[in-house]
This record gives sequence, C-alpha cells and structure tokens, in this order.
Amino acid sequence: MSDVKQASVALSPTYEAMWTQLTSELAPLIEDGALHQAIGRLSAMLETMGPGNEEPGARNEDDLLRGRLLSRRAELYLDLDEVDDALSDAQAAWKAGWRDAATMAVAGWASYQLDEPEAAQAYFNEAVARNDGDPGILMGRALVAVELEEYEEARADLTHALTADPDNAEILALRGEVHLRLSDLKAAERDLKAARELDAEDPDYALAMARLHMLRGQVDEALILLDIAVGEGTDVALEAILMRSHLRLARGEHRLAREDALRASNIYPEEAFAFVQLANVQLSEGKLSAGKKAAERAVMLDPSLPDAYAVRGAALQMSGEEDAAREDLERAASAPAELPMFLLGPAYDSVEMPAFDSSIFEMFGKDFDPSKFADAFGQGGTGGGPKMPGGNPMGMLDQLFDESGNIRGAFKPIFEMAIKQAPTLMKNLPKSMLGDIDEEQLKKMDLSNLSAEDLEKQMRDFYTMMKSGKGPGAPEAGDDAGSDEVDSPEKIDEE
Repeated sequence: MSDVKQASVALSPTYEAMWTQLTSELAPLIEDGALHQAIGRLSAMLETMGPGNEEPGARNEDDLLRGRLLSRRAELYLDLDEVDDALSDAQAAWKAGWRDAATMAVAGWASYQLDEPEAAQAYFNEAVARNDGDPGILMGRALVAVELEEYEEARADLTHALTADPDNAEILALRGEVHLRLSDLKAAERDLKAARELDAEDPDYALAMARLHMLRGQVDEALILLDIAVGEGTDVALEAILMRSHLRLARGEHRLAREDALRASNIYPEEAFAFVQLANVQLSEGKLSAGKKAAERAVMLDPSLPDAYAVRGAALQMSGEEDAAREDLERAASAPAELPMFLLGPAYDSVEMPAFDSSIFEMFGKDFDPSKFADAFGQGGTGGGPKMPGGNPMGMLDQLFDESGNIRGAFKPIFEMAIKQAPTLMKNLPKSMLGDIDEEQLKKMDLSNLSAEDLEKQMRDFYTMMKSGKGPGAPEAGDDAGSDEVDSPEKIDEE
C-alpha cells in the first residue's frame, strides 16, 4: 500500500459544467434502474469525442473528460455485474489520465469478481492511496486480503473503515468473520451481534452467528439462527440448510433433518454436498437403498469428494458388500472430509472442531482411524465356528471409546438411531457377523426398553472388560497378544 497521498484529478470549469449537465440527464435513468439506457447515453457521447491520445504527454482536457465518462460507464457495468466491460472501461479511463479513487476501486472490484485477487489488491492499493478513508474501498481491499489469507491486514482495513462508518452492518459482519478466522471468538461475537442488531433478519449474518454458536457447542442457539438463515423460499445458502439438517440429525430429529436434506438436493441438484447429507440422513433411518442411491449420486457429481466415498462406503458396509465398502472407506480416509469445511466456512481452519464432521467416520472424533474401522469389519479369521469380523475387534472398539473408557461424544447421537434400527440393520449384516443368531431371533428382537444411557453403560462395561483381557475371546496367558486370530465369541444369552 502506498503511503503517499495521490493528487486528485479535475476537469476544467467548462468541462465540469458539461459533466454536470450530463449527470443530471443520467440521474433519472439510473434511479429508474434503466442502467443500459444510461450506458447508451454515455457511449453516444464517447463516440462523438473520437479516439484519445495514446501518449501521456499529449493528453488534453478532452482525454480527461473521456476518462471520466469511461469511469462512470465502468461503474454502471459493475452494477450490472458485467465485470469484463467494467474492468475494460476502468483501465481505459486510467490510460486516458482519469486516475481517481473511484476508478481504481471499480477495477479492484471487477478483478476480485474475476478471481484475480493479486490484480484486485494492486488496484485497491491505488484507490486507498487516493482516498484512504472511504469505507467501501477499504472493505473491498479487506475482502481481497481475506482471499489471499492476509487476515490481519483485512482486520486492520475493516477497523479503519468502521471509524468512518461505525454502523455499517456489512463491514461489522465481515470483520466478525475475520475474527473467526483468527480464532478470536469474543471479538467475533461482539461484531456479529452488532451486525445483527442493525439487521436481525439478514440470512448471512444469522449464518455467521450460527457458526459461532456451533463452535461453542450451543446447538439450540445455532438452530434458532439457522431458521432465519434458511427461510422459506429457494433463495437459501446451501451451507445454511445443510448445517441445519446436520444439527437436526444429531438431535435425533430425523424427519426434519430429512426434509432439509431433500430440500437442499432439490434446490441444488448438481451439488454433491447436498446428496452426502441426504445419504447420511437416510442411512441413519435405516433406509439403505435410498441412502446408497444418494451416495452414488454424490460420487457421480464429485468423484474427488472424500465425504461421498465415506457415506457410500457406509451404505455398502451396511448392505454387506464388504470388499466394495473397504475400497470406498480407504479412499475416503486418504483426504480430510470437506463437508465440515464447507459448513463452518471461515471458522474451520482456525478453530479445532473434531466432533463436527458429518462424514461417517470422522464423526467419531479426531483420533478416529477409518482404516482401522474398515479393518474391524473385514473378513474373519480362518478356523471353525463363527468369527468376530476382522482380525482385531479391539481396533474397532478403540475407535469408539476414548482413553477414559467413555464413548466419543460425537458418536452418542447415533445410539438412539441404532437402538431403533438395530433389528433392520442386523438383518442386513453379513452372515459371518451374526454368529448363532438366526432369523427367528431377529424377528423377536425388541430393544424398546433399552435407553441410550443403558446401551452406553453396557458398551462401556464390555469395553473395559475387553481391555482388561477378561472378555470373550481375550488371549490366554502365553498367547501372542498381537495375533490376528481371535476365539469364537460366546453365544448371546436370550432372556
């Protein structure tokens, strides 16, 4: 950024009068939204002026007026989102000698929208050098700085902008998101609250505040704000409706979670994330066929998305297609899940959220190892009798429990679903995993009186027993504890 204040450009009194007359003619057209007509009027006047001088030393007052006309037309093109024409006119105005802050800002905004952040930053630097107190220009440069991950610079520009316009909700909200990227949650909360006090119904501000609550585990507060962010129509941010679906699913509100996921997939039929979440919801309800179909759609839409392979792998595993499931889960484990990054937006990289992850396996926490989980569901060892699937059942248990013997927090919401759907899921498990349970036993299975708390206690006791070496299949003294072979599990008692 230049520290030197640039001299302003100005027209002569005669040309200034001509400009004033023209702007009075353009004003009603612009107020009525007839921007193309205003552009036509400017274009007609430019045609009457003929070509400008190419050499800087040969420029005259006609060139300055031409530059000002081009600059005004560039602004109108930018308002119409015709960014290529806006940038072209702003650059032509610069060459004509009209180098004010507004012209450079138009070039900066156009370059930013064209995904050219380095060029945009250079233009905004020139604009700030000519007018270092304009809030809009400072906000533009801050947005570019965020794109370039220069968060401290972005925060400085936004703070400067707010000294001139302290009640600008858009700038407050943007600075709040920058605070999130810098892990300054208190400052983020302060700015986002201030923005929402100025505009409580803005969906973007509500989403940003919901993300903050999500980081703090304040699900109820997040859901209230997500209702505002989602609204009733089709003009809804995908991340907002998917986040609400995710939270509703975590709370066991399956119908509402499904409604959100279906709505997202209808509004955004080409977005893989929508179908990842839809598959997650359908699998949680035991709808294997529908879940597998949604997962296949996600993979087709984005063959590089780890989350798509994770949820398809889960569907395949639940359907008993173990080899295909293993392949998908291993592919999913090769890269970080992307759906949490998408949902949390600016907060994801700077704030550790191991439990917030809608991929099938990373929901279990930061220490969860998908490869071990897949191994735990592999083929049983050789020998007579039914085998615990996989050579290392403790490997699976170690992924579900933390070091204190408690079930990992993010896994707990799945328990109520598991209790409800256990008979259906059991019927779809490979026969090698069922041991001595036959079809009649499955039909008689009733877990309606078993709460999530009861299940958690029983699983914790079982895990503790297995860790102590006293569980069924535990190695006897002198056995090789690291062997892949395990004894047959005890028969399940019927009561």
